[in-house]
Amino acid sequence: MKHMVKYVNSGGFNLARLSLGRVVWVLPILLVFLSGLSVAEEQWGCFMHDERHSGMAFSVGPSTPQLKWTYDTGFAISNSPVIDADGNIYIGSADFHSLSPDGSERFRFTDCGAIASTAAVSEELGVFFGSFDHNFYCLTTDGELVGRFNTGAYNDGAPTIGTDGSIYFGSRSESFYAFRSDGTLNWSYDAYDWIVSSPAIANDGTIYVGCDDRRLYSFTPYGAVNWSYIGYDWISGSPAIGPNEKIIIPEWGDDRVTCLYPNGELAWTYRTFNDVRSSPAIYADGSVYFGSYDGCLYRISSQGRTNWSYDTGWQIYSSCALDMDGNCYFGAFDGKIYSLNSAGELRWTFETDNFIVSSCALDRDGTLYVGSMDGNLYAIGGGSSDHEPKVGLTLNASSFSLAETMVAFYYIINPWETQLDADVYLAVWDGHELLYYPGLTTIPEPFAPGISIAPQNTFRSEVFHHTFNYDITDGDYRFYLGITRPGTLDVIGPIDSADWEYGSMDTTGNVK
Repeated sequence: MKHMVKYVNSGGFNLARLSLGRVVWVLPILLVFLSGLSVAEEQWGCFMHDERHSGMAFSVGPSTPQLKWTYDTGFAISNSPVIDADGNIYIGSADFHSLSPDGSERFRFTDCGAIASTAAVSEELGVFFGSFDHNFYCLTTDGELVGRFNTGAYNDGAPTIGTDGSIYFGSRSESFYAFRSDGTLNWSYDAYDWIVSSPAIANDGTIYVGCDDRRLYSFTPYGAVNWSYIGYDWISGSPAIGPNEKIIIPEWGDDRVTCLYPNGELAWTYRTFNDVRSSPAIYADGSVYFGSYDGCLYRISSQGRTNWSYDTGWQIYSSCALDMDGNCYFGAFDGKIYSLNSAGELRWTFETDNFIVSSCALDRDGTLYVGSMDGNLYAIGGGSSDHEPKVGLTLNASSFSLAETMVAFYYIINPWETQLDADVYLAVWDGHELLYYPGLTTIPEPFAPGISIAPQNTFRSEVFHHTFNYDITDGDYRFYLGITRPGTLDVIGPIDSADWEYGSMDTTGNVK
């Protein structure tokens, strides 16, 4: 029966024989851990970095490409590298490989079929990936087999591990699976077609996954369907969740990216000139980066407006990796790795010996990793981890007329491995004096005091709704944002006026 959620209570180390609607499967227990564990902070733990699929690292990637090493897997690489908390790298090809940060082989797991599934890694839980041999695998981080789950079909979708330790993945068996952190199957859901999309997980535990039945599904952590969005064609790419909890999805057959509200209603669509098979990456300010088969890499605003596009002249399947400065890194069918800055200008290219469908990953030191269909995993140095917290302000539009309302939110990126406690100041320069919000006084007063941001994390909050009335004073209005240590006015980090300044408003009320 289609569209059934099945809950399974299988215990301990016993084999559990599970009827999943089509055939009988055998599940050797994947792993057993204490419930209630906390998942370690991996450097790039799954496809597109994290469970929200932001694609954003807490370091800055190479400013110029410096090849550190290559590793020959002996077979084309069509999945993407992931990186654990210690900087070890995991990649699949004909076998499954793990490498140390210096490029030396840690282990090679050969008791599997070819691998197109990007892995997910957790220091506590192990390493998970699917294979074309119909199995979904769990290994320890040292390469020992813990268990395998036979879906009866190819498994090339990437699993995602939730913050509670639950493991989610889809299969060409047309089913979506959810495992508990102790390795037992919690529930499964039968869809109408293949699921090769990697699930994204919101802060409240809601799971979003695409399916080739043209739907994006929204699940509760317990397997109930909140809603499904029906698109034009396959939704084989992976969704990403923006800072305002909107869901961004690539629609392969309809040449577009679609944005949905958390209730499943359509927010906007953005059309390109060919298939969008690149999964979106989302920067802290809500900007969306993605590639298209029309050869262009796009950056659009959180409202779906074009910031810029860069034409490589070749189809782009690879998804972007983003660094703290908004630089992006991706591969194309010409075999080159591209890096663009946040303004869409080419920084550099690096050439491999075959086309690239693998997506890039960045480690904590700013080293870039990417696989190529030439069979090699490339490690490109020249990045940096020595960065201070970053603060920014984003608005709902680039210009405003009188009587229109500005809606703004701020973000703070904490790249440190320790907690960041800060006060946030918003100020307006009216051409004569600096006025601090709230109250628009000249006396500095934080409008968001005592903000605490976890290590390697991003904090976001709505700032204000402000309507530009007809009684405003003519002048050049500039908006500034800064963070300091609580109770001081010493700015954390080298934040100069160019970083603080968002824009200015001329005498007609338009923000320049």
